[in-house]
Amino acid sequence: MTYRLAIASSDGKVVNQHFGHADRFYIVDLDTENNTCNYVDTRNSERVCEGQFHRESSFDRVADVLKDVQAILVAKIGEGASAQMESRGFTVYESPFLIEPLLEKILSDRLWEVDRWRSPTKS
Repeated sequence: MTYRLAIASSDGKVVNQHFGHADRFYIVDLDTENNTCNYVDTRNSERVCEGQFHRESSFDRVADVLKDVQAILVAKIGEGASAQMESRGFTVYESPFLIEPLLEKILSDRLWEVDRWRSPTKS
């Protein structure tokens, strides 16, 4: 099975973006049968945070950009924003680490099973 992750990163090497400030996400597929990770693309997104508040419509637009994603990796996310994305079916992780070893850890720990990620949609 293949799960898709969105990674909030400015450089594609480190999870270093706050969810609310992220204007792009690196998309990676996890092939759970072969224990491999493959870069898919980079997607531009609307920033959710506008100063001290968020707009509901911004969460909807980000969710639409990431509609084929099961989990989101961010450096930081507030409780409200996390709840907003989780209510839309995403599993969210605060994980401000290097991307490659983090993906290896996700594969070795089988987080999709532990945290019960939603099933990938069939293409």
